[in-house]
Amino acid sequence: MTLVPSIGMGWFWYDMTHRATTEKIEQKFVDLAAIVEREISLWLKECRYDLRVFANSFIVLDNLQAYYVDSGKTDPAGEKREDPHLQNIVTYLTLIKGQFPAYRRLVVLDRDGRMLAASDSQDSDRSIVLPDDWQGQVDRSHYVSGEVVFAGDDAIPLLPVGIPLYAPDKSVHLGFLVVEVELGNLQPLLRAAVPLTSGVQGIVALLTMDGRTVQAAASPEGGAGQSITLSQVAKLAETPRRLGRIVNGDQVRLVGLVSRFSELPWQLVIAENADDVFAGLLQARNRIILITVLLTIAIGGTAMIMAGQIIIPLESLTDGVLRVADGDLDVAVPVHRKDELGLVSGMFNEMVGRLKDNQAKLEQLATTDPLTGLANRKQIMADLAFHREYHRRYGTDFSILMMDIDYFKQVNDSYGHLAGDAVLVQLAQIFRDTLRILDCAGRYGGEEFLVILGKTESHQAVQVAERLRLSVAQHVFVHENLSLRATISVGVTGMRAEDGSTDLIDRADKALYEAKTGGRNRVVLG
Repeated sequence: MTLVPSIGMGWFWYDMTHRATTEKIEQKFVDLAAIVEREISLWLKECRYDLRVFANSFIVLDNLQAYYVDSGKTDPAGEKREDPHLQNIVTYLTLIKGQFPAYRRLVVLDRDGRMLAASDSQDSDRSIVLPDDWQGQVDRSHYVSGEVVFAGDDAIPLLPVGIPLYAPDKSVHLGFLVVEVELGNLQPLLRAAVPLTSGVQGIVALLTMDGRTVQAAASPEGGAGQSITLSQVAKLAETPRRLGRIVNGDQVRLVGLVSRFSELPWQLVIAENADDVFAGLLQARNRIILITVLLTIAIGGTAMIMAGQIIIPLESLTDGVLRVADGDLDVAVPVHRKDELGLVSGMFNEMVGRLKDNQAKLEQLATTDPLTGLANRKQIMADLAFHREYHRRYGTDFSILMMDIDYFKQVNDSYGHLAGDAVLVQLAQIFRDTLRILDCAGRYGGEEFLVILGKTESHQAVQVAERLRLSVAQHVFVHENLSLRATISVGVTGMRAEDGSTDLIDRADKALYEAKTGGRNRVVLG
């Protein structure tokens, strides 16, 4: 009868640990999906910015107006290639396309969405279809985004992004300027997310809502984990952002989830090999089974002659299991004997010790960026919430720095991601050497960092930001035999009494944007 509560508590602990592990994996996937969506949104924002610059060119607007005046109609019919005004636009679009390899094609459409002029490309005559709700998209965001199309023999995924063209006085709608962006540039964003866990088979895939693959990236151990079918995606999509289990076509058991984008008709699939993810949990389960078997053998063989000596150790062991089941890992079962029961007690102590070590490692992983050793985004945002609450109660000033490594993508593209990782790691060390113990630094996402300066007014924060900027500019970043230089742009702001939960971040982010658009390698107070 003494074994019953021990076995029950062991399995209860296993079930509780299984649930906790599942929740941690699910939260990790959700956080990863949020990071990928944010990076894609920033990437798309840059594309839209380029498009706005192209659309403001007098070459497009003046020639398009002149074309309408000369033709007296909106239907170009067969005259569009012969019209000199349209030819000027074609030349301009082709020149832009040559300077931006990521853009497959630039096209000018008339008011009804018919093609007037297109940059030179191997599929320049392929039509572009505007979405039916283009007017609603323009009213919401001033831009039009179409469905992903797959062009060419290689089925390259393209995203058409457009902007309406108006006469200078905004009174006449002239048409649309559309750029087709090659989505192969999203591969590095997904590649940064895998391998999801060291030594674990994993895949991150970006899909359209109808299940077509836009981009996918697998861990080096990806193997069979890559073969996820459309039916498996549909099964995971039944419960978005919730962890699910599937068996793919290669009979590999996977755990993963589907996260749908808020602004784009896309969905992100993240999956890992279930056996690898829960390997530690399965070992713990087997250890519990082993302990139970050993307990049964020990008690069954000696129950009649050593009952009095066994009851006390068993009660102690049962109490230890109950405490572990309640989440208390500061448990040490005394080992009274050097027989089987003493062995079981020692193994239990070893198991609890390993669980405690694993829990500490998990807590560290949950709050620390694995590359730089700084706080991760979740932790730095928790630190920011603490400083806001402290300011609300005691009126203590603090400031934040939002900073971004200038032209970091060029470092990755020119020297490889390992060189980029070296820059991030050495930049984190500069933060540690420069900041005070009461300051907090964290990796906000990608090459973007957030620093919280405790008990610091905004003007003092500008001085700290300048010291950081100069330290980075003067530092020689070393990777193997390669020496690099890098700079940072910094947005600075201080806490204000009227600030809401997001005002501080928004203000620092806008200041960072001004620093980047103002020439980079500078500090802007917001």
